[in-house]
Amino acid sequence: MEHKKDKILKIIIPLFIFIFAYALHHYFFAGFILGDDPRDVSEALRNIDGNPDFHDPHQLRFGSWFFIVLSFKLLGISEFSFFIIPGILSASLSVIGYFILTQLKYPRKQALVAALFVASAPFEVLISTVNANDLTLSWLLAIGVLSFLLFERKPILQGSILGIVLWAAFYVKVWAIYFLPPLIAYYFFKYVKTKELRSALSFLITTLILFIITSIILKTKTGTFFHILYYHEETFVFAKNTLVHLFLEYPSLIFIGSEFETTFFGYIPYLLLLLLVAKLLFSQLSISRLPRFDKLDYCLIASYCSFFLLLNFFPTTFKFDHFYSPPRIFRYLAPLSFLITLHTSKLVLDFSKIVFQKKKVLMNCGTSLLFLLMISANIYQANDATSPGRMYRESLLSIVKDVQAQEPPIIITDSWLGFFLRKFYLKKFDNKIPAIFDQKCDVARDYEIGLKEIQPALPNGTILITGLASYVYYGCRACDFRLNLFENPLNSSWHLYKEYNVLSYLSSPEPARLWRWTAQNTTSRPIRQLVSCNN
Repeated sequence: MEHKKDKILKIIIPLFIFIFAYALHHYFFAGFILGDDPRDVSEALRNIDGNPDFHDPHQLRFGSWFFIVLSFKLLGISEFSFFIIPGILSASLSVIGYFILTQLKYPRKQALVAALFVASAPFEVLISTVNANDLTLSWLLAIGVLSFLLFERKPILQGSILGIVLWAAFYVKVWAIYFLPPLIAYYFFKYVKTKELRSALSFLITTLILFIITSIILKTKTGTFFHILYYHEETFVFAKNTLVHLFLEYPSLIFIGSEFETTFFGYIPYLLLLLLVAKLLFSQLSISRLPRFDKLDYCLIASYCSFFLLLNFFPTTFKFDHFYSPPRIFRYLAPLSFLITLHTSKLVLDFSKIVFQKKKVLMNCGTSLLFLLMISANIYQANDATSPGRMYRESLLSIVKDVQAQEPPIIITDSWLGFFLRKFYLKKFDNKIPAIFDQKCDVARDYEIGLKEIQPALPNGTILITGLASYVYYGCRACDFRLNLFENPLNSSWHLYKEYNVLSYLSSPEPARLWRWTAQNTTSRPIRQLVSCNN
């Protein structure tokens, strides 16, 4: 009977963790709010037929679009089928955290509440609600940590799995190599101590075989063996006198938060530092019951320190004549978030043993209550972290609903929003959303001029969307039809149909609005020929 109960718990607990994490993803869901989203969706759509263009450097990172293409094929093309992937990956991360802790003999109940803590971390919730291939990198890293611990007594299998994980992670982002230093150090010290080389050789052979096969295939497609190393994320050269500011951007994102004064990591980095200092001090005392650093501590510290230091200080293009760096974007920190959140939860479990000592019932109750408080704080901060995206999405869905009820002859919006209206939200209006404002329309003034030029050609009932500001993070704040940035009011023939929420996170806030054109067109010239910033 006890054995049967144990089997049921082995299924029920991970399933409960997964459902809890996915429920947070669903509740705080933000959708398409990042600047790279149109490119990533276009890549997935292009690859459905199985003919990726590997001359495009983004197509080389097949690990970032493979799961989405698979989802599109199985579930059809929709917002749901696109975002079910980050939801599943994020929810399974906390399940992996649970298995990592139980593998190290933490009691099942304690591992459960620690995994729920990981699932509710503000950054983990936020990253699950947006489109970020960095989440895939984080997920592969978690698989690597679990495999590292799970198969430590099976070195050949351990090395092989780690090799597969590194290969797959590399073709999500080249930054996967930032986790190599701690792995190399582990193999070095293991050899010095035990003369054991099987895991290292297995890792090396597996990695070489996979990369050789991939390089040969890519040679036939691109003409070069290491095509991916010649192309990187868009990078900028930074002068020496700006490096201090540059190097402080990631710490600012971690310890302070976003440009909107909302949190990303919440209190977790502060708690982690406090617990690490405490554990370091206690390790110097000769009291046996005090917690000591163990192999998971060393594994996690080495991993997140290596990733952060190389991500922050190493030039992305591997050139040293200048410092090359992509924009410092919050989603790049996704692998760091899982590692430090898991480590924080583990340290809390370690210190709970001191407080409650061998009183098992009291320890379980006390630990659970402590984690319940921390999880509540996490969810409160997750609400803050996701608030800009949810604010944007609420206005967007209200606008979509009202446009559907209007059946307009034409819908005028910026190219970024127009792309998603055509592909997902207003598919039946595809031919009524002309792509007339492209990326050359850089500021609100361009949209104002372009709108005046096309107005004579607009049929009565045309809908105009203003004030939605396209996308939330690393967006163009002055782009789009931003009326408070126009030099003149709208033409009097534009009648306000409805006003929506004010996007208060913007530096110059204004409400999103829906306008209806009430004049007859006075020219027969095609609309596409009238927009000056397309020329």
